[in-house]
Amino acid sequence: MTSRNAEAIIINCSTKEQTALALVSALRHASLPVTVIDCESTDGSLAFFRKLGDRLPFRLVEMPLRRHGVALDRLFRESDRDALLLLDSDAEILRADLVPAMREGLDAGAYGSGFLHRGEWLGSNHLVDRDVGYYAPRMWIPCVMLAVEPVRAALAAGETFSAHAVGNEIPQLPWLSNLLYLRFRVPGLRRLRFEGLHRLRRTHFGERPHYVYYDTGAALHDYLTQRRHLPFADLGTDRWPLSVRHYHGVTRRRLSRRMRNAADLERTRQEAVERIETIYGVAVPELHA
Repeated sequence: MTSRNAEAIIINCSTKEQTALALVSALRHASLPVTVIDCESTDGSLAFFRKLGDRLPFRLVEMPLRRHGVALDRLFRESDRDALLLLDSDAEILRADLVPAMREGLDAGAYGSGFLHRGEWLGSNHLVDRDVGYYAPRMWIPCVMLAVEPVRAALAAGETFSAHAVGNEIPQLPWLSNLLYLRFRVPGLRRLRFEGLHRLRRTHFGERPHYVYYDTGAALHDYLTQRRHLPFADLGTDRWPLSVRHYHGVTRRRLSRRMRNAADLERTRQEAVERIETIYGVAVPELHA
């Protein structure tokens, strides 16, 4: 793997203030070319970033609005880079030593480098009790550097960045397992446990859940580490909060106002504008209008 020809990618979906903060943090700390991809924004993002491009060195491109995993699949299929630094539009790089450490991980042979989002039982924010659904481990997708070649090979093998759940109650019959999983999305049915099926469940990540939830990138991480036996360079939990600031779920809440478990849009918008101007010294009078 190599990070020799790398690029930072920020996908914007109608969150221009938070995306602008991610952009200025990448320009200051990443020492990489930066591309902002706008996906059919409705908040004036295109006009804003075109004007900002007169003052800051970054590339602006447009893509159709698609689910996050689908957009990432396309990016890696079409990229001519050796590596891509994925930076969420609601994330901010805080330190100049983060990206060099990521590049070292890739250059040492890892398929990706950053922070490991460890597996865990899903909780009440997913409307299930403990010991029901298991959250598969993955690269922490808000800020991660990935080598393009192994990811592209995984996509060619049928893998995807897309989030999805896999039923585990009758794994010998995947269609039936996935049908049974759907009851956990129905209020009147999610308490049905069918514990008599426990002996049929397979072990995943040391547990035997009713289902496994593969969030964005988790299935690729599992394929590349378990099937291709490629390492992921985890920079460690101690470094994590010191290196990246993350508002969590801002884009999801912008696209769906009823979204639970997401940061407040207005508070993060105001805070982003303040940090852009006071921490990074970039005037953005357009964001005060």
